[in-house]
Parts: sequence; C-alpha cells; structure tokens
Amino acid sequence: MLQAIVAGVVTFILTLVGIPAFIRFYHKAHISGQQMHEDVKQHQAKAGTPTMGGTVFLLASVLSSFVIALISRELSSAALMILFILVLYGIVGFLDDFLKVFRKINEGLNPKQKLALQIIGGIVFYFFFDTHGGGDLLNVFGFPLHLGYLYIAFALFWLVGFSNAVNLTDGIDGLASISVTISLTAYAVIAVVQHRFDILIVILSMIGGLLAFFIFNHKPAKIFMGDTGSMLLGYTMAVVAVLGLVKTAATVALIVPIIALGVPIMDTLFAIIRRKMSGVPVFQPDKGHLHHRLLALGMTQKQAVLSMYMVSVLLGFVAVFVANVGYKTGIVTIAAVLAVCIYSARRIGVLRRSDNCNTTKK
Repeated sequence: MLQAIVAGVVTFILTLVGIPAFIRFYHKAHISGQQMHEDVKQHQAKAGTPTMGGTVFLLASVLSSFVIALISRELSSAALMILFILVLYGIVGFLDDFLKVFRKINEGLNPKQKLALQIIGGIVFYFFFDTHGGGDLLNVFGFPLHLGYLYIAFALFWLVGFSNAVNLTDGIDGLASISVTISLTAYAVIAVVQHRFDILIVILSMIGGLLAFFIFNHKPAKIFMGDTGSMLLGYTMAVVAVLGLVKTAATVALIVPIIALGVPIMDTLFAIIRRKMSGVPVFQPDKGHLHHRLLALGMTQKQAVLSMYMVSVLLGFVAVFVANVGYKTGIVTIAAVLAVCIYSARRIGVLRRSDNCNTTKK
C-alpha cells in the first residue's frame, strides 16, 4: 500500500516538473499547437494551445510504476502487461499527434490506419496476455466462459471501445483527466479490497500523473493531453478490467469498468444512436455530445465540467458498490442507473436527432 502511494507521489512530482518544461519547449520551437476544426466558439478559443501533454505523464507513470514495483517485488505479470499496453498504445497516440502537429496532417492517422494499428496492438496484447498465463476465461454474471481465440475479438472490442470513449471527453478543459481520475479511484478502492497491490501501484501512479496534469489542463488550459493521453487512458481502464482486477470481484463485475467510466461510454453509445436516427455515418462528428448539450442549455464551461465531474463521482461509487454485492443486487442497480441515464439523456437532448454534423478537432 505504501509503495503504491509513493508511486503516485513520484509520478505527480515528475509530471508537475515535466509539463512546464514541455510547454516551454513547445513555445521555444514555435510549434503550431492544438488544431480546432469545430465551429464552437469555446473550442475555437483553444486553437494554438500546446498539445501532446499525455507524453509527459505517460513516461512519468511507466517509469515510476516499473521502478517502484520492481524494488518492492510487486512487478507481477499483470502489472507488466498494463505497463506494456500503456507503452504500446501510447506510441499509437503519439504517432497520431506527431502527424497532426509536426507533419501538419489535420486528421493525423486516418480512421483505417488508426484502426489497423489498434488491431495489431490488440493482437500483440492478446499473445502477450496469453503467454503470461492470462488465458481466455471471462467471468460473465458469475459463470466462467472460455472464448478461445474469440478472446482476441473481445479484447479488440474492449480496448478500442474504451479508448474512443475517453477520447470523446477531451472536448472540455480538464474533463478527460478528472473523469478518468475518478474512475481510476474506484478501481483503486477495489484493488485495495482485493489486496491487488501490484495493480494498485500502476493505478495510483496514473492518478498522480493525471492530478498533476490537471493543474495545467483546467480552464483555461495551458496544454492538452492529445491522443497520446486520451487514447492510452481508455486502454488503461480496459486493460485493468481484462487482467482480472474487477472481472473476478463479483458476478456482475465485468460491467464495473463500464459504470466507472459511464460518462464517456454513455456519451459514445448515445452518439451512435443519435447519428443512426439522423441517417448520418456513425463516425461523422456532430455537436450533440453531452458537453455540447450542456453548453447549449446555457451552462458555462465551468458549470458543464462540474456537472460531469459530479456524475462521474456518483458512477464511481456505484461501480465500487456493484463490485462488492451479489449479482441480483448488482443487476437491479445497473438497470436503475441505465434507466436514469436514458431519461436524463432524453431530457437534455443528447438523443435528439441532429440535422447538422460538423467536423470536430478529433
């Protein structure tokens, strides 16, 4: 437990020192910074802000987690796999950001290239996972399910889905970092309950990095995390679940990470439904996301962010609760939360058909 806290503090300090240095480098090198392609006034004001800040807390988290886990003899295969996937998908995100910022390619990797790299990464992860005794077992509502090579398809769906969900929260200053911090805190509580201190070291290290990054990322943001950060955060949440931290905690625990990261995941699902209803391609961006709707309802950016923070906190508590109760109580809780989310989405207008779809910064 103490080692995990130390890892969090070390990562916090490294990120706190590293981000200002990274910003100075950005300005000194006259790098163009964040590109905005969305006609939302609040977003256009952010154009030119340094990005790729996720590179700093990625390196800090991996370095401190590895060293401290090694020294404390907590460097398990599960911890190694989490660090491995962080580096693997951090590279994919970095490449995407690099093309946008340094090569001036607005969309970075195109969707096919990005998907291809994600699939390759997922396959590599599966064999790495299987080699280190991961197996093909899922615990679905308390019943063991052996997937065989279908586990590759599950892993790809899980990893890519979570990555894109977190990526969507990067539309408002500070939202992605705090939303994921809240979700990881729920994981940390579950890890402590299960005495999984190997994974706790990585989790608290990530939390430390995100809290330090938030100091520079809250409104008005001095730096953005870029796809390097937002993509790998989603993968972190997904991998922790796949490795068994929560999927063996209770009979409904496979759903726990979905609850803990409920805001971006629900936003993603509602976006798919909304675009299908509107007759537009699923991957065509629009201005119907939750943070867009809250701003359209008259909220300030600060009020919208605080509202989404509060929802994330509540869902974090629900995730911890579900992970520690029987499957019947868990199912009833999940159904109630889902009903409230759907009702709220309809009231706010997140499910409203959109006639105009615009290109976003993503």
